[in-house]
Amino acid sequence: MNTRDLQYFVALVKYKNYTRVAKEFKVSQPSITQAIQRLEREFNTQLVRKDRFHRDEMITRSGLLLYENAVLINDKIDLTRKEIDRANKKQIRFGLPPIIGKLYISKIVEEFSGDLLSRLRITSVGSHDLLNQLRKGKIDIAILGSTAPINEEDIFAELVATRPFGIIVSEQNQLAQKDAVHFNELAEQKFINYNQQYVHQSAFQAYCTYAQIKPQIVVYRLPNVSWIKELVRQNKGISLMVKDAATNEPGIKALDILDPIPEKFYISIVIREGYVLSDDEQDFIQRVKQIQLDN
Repeated sequence: MNTRDLQYFVALVKYKNYTRVAKEFKVSQPSITQAIQRLEREFNTQLVRKDRFHRDEMITRSGLLLYENAVLINDKIDLTRKEIDRANKKQIRFGLPPIIGKLYISKIVEEFSGDLLSRLRITSVGSHDLLNQLRKGKIDIAILGSTAPINEEDIFAELVATRPFGIIVSEQNQLAQKDAVHFNELAEQKFINYNQQYVHQSAFQAYCTYAQIKPQIVVYRLPNVSWIKELVRQNKGISLMVKDAATNEPGIKALDILDPIPEKFYISIVIREGYVLSDDEQDFIQRVKQIQLDN
C-alpha cells in the first residue's frame, strides 16, 4: 500500500473535492482518482460514492472507517519522520518544567559537557504541555511533575524522586514568623494560583478539600512560576509550591504543611511508548536518574 494514497484519501474526506486535493498536493486530478481506486482494490470495498450530487455524503461507511485509521497511520508516519530526522542530527529533545528545572539544570550542566550537552535541546513549559508535546513527537524525553505516579497507556514513566509541597509567603507576611502551618489556618489568606499546565492545581484543590476551606484566589492561572514568586515577594498573596522551588529566594519564606494527606510532587522520567532510544539518549537518561537532589 502506498502511504501517499492514504494522505490523498484523508484530504478527500476533509475537502470532498478532487480538484482541491490535487492542488494541495500539486498533482493531477487523475492521480487522486487512481489513488482512491487503488485503496478500493486493496480493501475490496467502495470508499467513495459515484453519485457526485450528494457531496456531503460522498464517503461510504467503509470510507469513514478507513479515514479514522488513516489519520492515525499518517500521524504515526509523520512522527516517525521527525524521529528519524532527529536521529540523523543526533539531537536529544528534552522537556524540563520550570520548577523541576530549578532542581536539575545546574546538576545536568555539571554532569554533561562538550558534544552531548551541545546536542541537548531543552523545552521548558509546564508538565501538562510537555506531556502533549511528547505525544506529538515535538520532544522525545521529559522529566515531568505530577501529584500521583504517571500511568498513561501510551507513555512509559519511571519515578525518580518525590518532593514536598509547601506554602510560600513574603517575609513581610505575618505567616513568615512560622515554620509550618495547617492548611485550615490559611482560610482567610489570598492565594495566587497557577495556569492549568502546572500540576499544583490538583494539589491545591486536595488540600482545600481536606481542610474544608475555600480561600480567596486573587490572581488565577498565571502562566509563569517566576511571576507567582514575584507577586508573593511583594506580599500580594501566598501560594502553594514545591518547597525546593522557593529555596534561597530573597524575600520569600517556604513553610511546611502539617496536614497528614499524602500530597507529594512526583518527578518522573518519561518517553513515548514504542520510542527507540539512541545510545546517547539511554546514557543521558541513566545519568539523569543518578542525579541526587538536595534534601
